[in-house]
Amino acid sequence: MADNNVLQISAAVLLIATFAVVSRRGFMDWLNAYRYQSIVLAAITALIASITGIWEIYIAAGLTLLIKAIIIPKILLRITGKLTLEVRTEISPYISIRASVLISAMLVALSYFLTQQISIKTDSIVSTFLPVSVSLFLIGLFVMVVRKKALSQVVGLLILENGLFLFATALTHGLSLVIEIGIFVDILVGIIISAILMSRINYTFDSLSVENLESLRDD
Repeated sequence: MADNNVLQISAAVLLIATFAVVSRRGFMDWLNAYRYQSIVLAAITALIASITGIWEIYIAAGLTLLIKAIIIPKILLRITGKLTLEVRTEISPYISIRASVLISAMLVALSYFLTQQISIKTDSIVSTFLPVSVSLFLIGLFVMVVRKKALSQVVGLLILENGLFLFATALTHGLSLVIEIGIFVDILVGIIISAILMSRINYTFDSLSVENLESLRDD
C-alpha cells in the first residue's frame, strides 16, 4: 500500500511539472520545468528499479538525471544565452496559454480513459504510469503544434520523449541497457543538432518563429 501511495504521488508530481511547461511563456521557465520534470522522472525510474529489483534500471535513472536534468539544459542555455528575451519568449502562440492548460487537462483525462480500457490492474507500476506516459506524449505533441517559437517546440519534443521513456520503462520494467544507452546518445545528439539549427535560424532571421520558415516555402 505504501508503494502504491508513493507511485501515485510521484505520478501527480510529474504531471504538475508538465503543466508548468504548458502554462509558461518564457524559455527559462520552460527549461526549469523540464529540468524539474526530468529529476522527477529519474526518481520514478529509480523507484521502479527498487520495486522490481532490476539493477540496470538504476543506471537508466542515473543517465536520465545526468543527461536530461543537467547536460541538455546546459547545452540549450549555452546556445540560447545570446538570444534576446523577445526571441526566447512565446508572445502569441496559436492557442492561448489558458486554453492550452485546459486542453492539456483534457488530454490527461483522455489518456486515463483510454488506458483504463486495458486490463493492467494487476501491475501497479503499469497501471500508475501508463496513463501518465501517454499524457506526456500527447501534451508534448500538443506543445509542438501550438507554439510558434522553435525553442518551445524543442521543449515539447523533450516532453514527448520523456513520455516515451516512461512508457517503455513502466511497460517493460526496463529495456536492455545497451538499447537505453543508445537512446540517450540519440537524444543528446538530436538536441545538439537542434540547438545548432536554432542558432542558425536566429542568425538568419533574427527570430526563432517558425512563421519565418513558412515564408521560405511561400517564396
